[in-house]
Amino acid sequence: MRSRIAGNARHNPLAAIGVVLVLIFVIFALFAPWIAPQDPAAIELPTRLSSPSSAHWLGTDELGRDILSRLIYGARISMLVGSCVVLASLVLGLIIGSIAGYYGGAIDRFVNVVLMNAFLSFPGILIAIAFVAFRGPGI
Repeated sequence: MRSRIAGNARHNPLAAIGVVLVLIFVIFALFAPWIAPQDPAAIELPTRLSSPSSAHWLGTDELGRDILSRLIYGARISMLVGSCVVLASLVLGLIIGSIAGYYGGAIDRFVNVVLMNAFLSFPGILIAIAFVAFRGPGI
């Protein structure tokens, strides 16, 4: 098993790099309270808009909040949103696909031809922009 994983990593190094980056992202998201150097919500006006330093590795924003800490804590929200979207898509796709497969005929053609072609005809980024315009910029 181990040699197979190493062999796959040797044949496709970009995939291995991607897996390592995703694992780092997940570790940061899970252990954010212990990894983040500062409180991400702490407002320190004297240090606002400071450049990167030993105290603030990525600098601070306009309210003096540490950008690295906010980035690490933001990974938690991104993981939660991504997991919820995948779970909702899985449940919805399973229900619609099961109904289309069970009944067949016109329902199956409607789901597979009309609905899927309608969804696939729009680029994903266009749907994301429309969703943000509808819901607002915050998650």
